[in-house]
This record gives sequence, structure tokens and C-alpha cells, in this order.
Amino acid sequence: MANKVYAAVIFFLSIVLSIAFFVFKDFFKEATSFGLIGLFLINLVSSASLFVSAPAFLTVIAGGNLYPPILVALIASIGAAFGDMISFLFGSSGRKLTKEKLERNPKILFLEKHFKKYGALIIFLMALIPNPFFDAIGIFAGVFNYSPLRFFVIILIGRFLRYLLLAQFGSTL
Repeated sequence: MANKVYAAVIFFLSIVLSIAFFVFKDFFKEATSFGLIGLFLINLVSSASLFVSAPAFLTVIAGGNLYPPILVALIASIGAAFGDMISFLFGSSGRKLTKEKLERNPKILFLEKHFKKYGALIIFLMALIPNPFFDAIGIFAGVFNYSPLRFFVIILIGRFLRYLLLAQFGSTL
């Protein structure tokens, strides 16, 4: 019962963040005027909403024009990494709900084995390269019982490198 409540809370949180992004889209557009806190919030919400992808990279480019690129990359990547943990937690709660079915399915066991072996590389590359499928990677990592701390650190490094390049580009504008 507690696992179902946990899954429902994570799913509800994602929906609330997605709706908030639409309802308060003007706030998020203007959040860059809040400086580094706005940058953190935009990346947090953009990464946390499973159903909406905001152009957070634009705020990183703009932030690179206003602040030191390394600081912009650090703040944005921390926000994004915390936001990406929502999809991880969603997948983790799904595993708890369907644990018996997952453990009996040889295809799932095969995928899990290979994800644990190559997951760090997959997570890193998907965090580094802009793509619309990253939420799925977080869900897979959660379902396959990947280490949450390791997932967070790998995302943080991948996002940091991506955002550092974007902020550096912004600093040249």
C-alpha cells in the first residue's frame, strides 16, 4: 500500500509541475530576471516535469552572458539534476509496484543486467546530449534499481559539461 501511495505522490508531483509550467509560463519566462535563483528554478522545473520540456538551455545561454559561465553551469546543472530525480523516483516506485512481474521476465532481467553494466555511459551521454528522451532514461534507471546517488552524480556531471559549453557560448554573445 505504501508503494502505491509513493508512486501516486511522485506521479502527482510531476503532473503539478507540468501544469504549473503552463499556468505560470510567464513567470518562468521572467524568472531569468531573478538571476541565478531563476536559472536554478527554470532548470529544476524543466527537468522535473515528465510531460513538458521547457527550453532551459536558452536560460543557460542568456545566463552565460550575464554571469561567469562556470557558475551558470553549476547552478543550472544542480537544478536539472534535482529535477531529473523525479523521473528516477517515478521509475523506482514503478519497480516496487511490479517487482514480482519484473523479476520473472527474462527480457527485463536481460535489459537490467546490461543497463547496470553500461548504464553510467548511457546516462552520461543522454545527460550531455540534448534530447527529449532523458525522462525515459531516468525511469529505466529507477525501474532497474540503479543507485540513486550514482544516477544523480552522473547526471550532474553530464549536465554540467553541457551547460558549461552553452554558458561559454552565451558569454561570447
